[in-house]
Amino acid sequence: MARAGDVVGAVRGDGTEESAEAVETVALARGFDHQDPAVAGEIHDILGRFRRHCPVAFSEAYGGMHVVTRYADIRQVAQRGETFSSAVDLGAVVVVPEIAGVRAPLFELDLAEHTGWRRHLQRFFTPAAAARHEPYIRRVSREAVARIAPRGRADLVAEYAAVVPLLVVGELLGVPEPQRPRLAELARGLTTASGAEEAARVGRDYAEFLLGQIRDRRGRAGGDLLTSVVNTEINGRAATEPELLKFVFLMIAAGNLTTTDQLASALLVLAEEEGLRRRVAAAPELIGDLVEECVRHESAVAATGRAVVADTELGGVPLAAGDRVLITWGSGNRDEEHFPDGGEFRLGRSRPRKPHVGWGAGAHRCLGMHLARVELRVLLEELLAAIPEFRLEPGAAPERTYGVIRGVRSLPVTWPVPG
Repeated sequence: MARAGDVVGAVRGDGTEESAEAVETVALARGFDHQDPAVAGEIHDILGRFRRHCPVAFSEAYGGMHVVTRYADIRQVAQRGETFSSAVDLGAVVVVPEIAGVRAPLFELDLAEHTGWRRHLQRFFTPAAAARHEPYIRRVSREAVARIAPRGRADLVAEYAAVVPLLVVGELLGVPEPQRPRLAELARGLTTASGAEEAARVGRDYAEFLLGQIRDRRGRAGGDLLTSVVNTEINGRAATEPELLKFVFLMIAAGNLTTTDQLASALLVLAEEEGLRRRVAAAPELIGDLVEECVRHESAVAATGRAVVADTELGGVPLAAGDRVLITWGSGNRDEEHFPDGGEFRLGRSRPRKPHVGWGAGAHRCLGMHLARVELRVLLEELLAAIPEFRLEPGAAPERTYGVIRGVRSLPVTWPVPG
């Protein structure tokens, strides 16, 4: 049976038939699965075709979803919480049974409920609050660089990009410093598990660790984020233990995976572009602009879902309550109507009147973006100060990932070592 997205994709506004490419694109969209590793290498070409021919494309994956690819439509979905709910499942794998079926505070709440949590947490994520973490970020970044610098080679994803962010989110949550390496070990183990059995085992250990952190804070005073949410009634009630567990689980994932993968994408650009790397190493004041262009060019948060809760229309496609949509943030940042040369990485790019959506948009815009900017800047400063001449290892062909997150699997590089 034809879907509304098929019709919009295959017929021009004047009623004439679209090109063969348009019809083929509609067929491609039906089988599109954002979590299929096979799409990672050509994702920008795929989403570019969707933007041109079926910008609100219907996919049969996960029981059916509409893939939203144009900037204006993405912003519309993100800004209309009364119509598009954040409480949605589009293929997520639950490895921590305690959080199955639980709506996470902040992340999966909408409208007034979301606002209440965001207002409570805001003080932990202001520019001033982010700046207070800089000394710790710089210290652990230098320690990570010092471990690899004498060797002349490293995988910058596994040995640098994936090391620091977990320690920083541990500090943010108030995990005692001696326990942060264990937090990091468990969180990494969950993402690198070799199969379902190992993932379930690590998930149990991870849940036990996080529940211990939650229970240790009951009735205690403290200035950290986790103590605050454990002991405060938000929106008129205290969160349940399963809600707190899922909140912390997602807070760690949000603070770790996005920063790790955003840094990995930035390091890949620098490893491939010798002139750019030397320019930024010689002028560290450019790193802030480098970070912002990296977030636009290869948005770490690649695709997130929304559930339609009221009949509506998007990009000419009727949507019914119960439908689901997939927001492809990186596609919005390459929408030709807003970024004519969006596929190019360009330091010093002039900013359009409406900002890129690499940090999200609407009520759920990235709460931690100020902290992420500090982390990314400091991590790049420290690496470029110590190892300014890193480049891809001969023969290396780094593989990008795609799904909810866009990153780089590994980044083998070499650099000259004095003496």
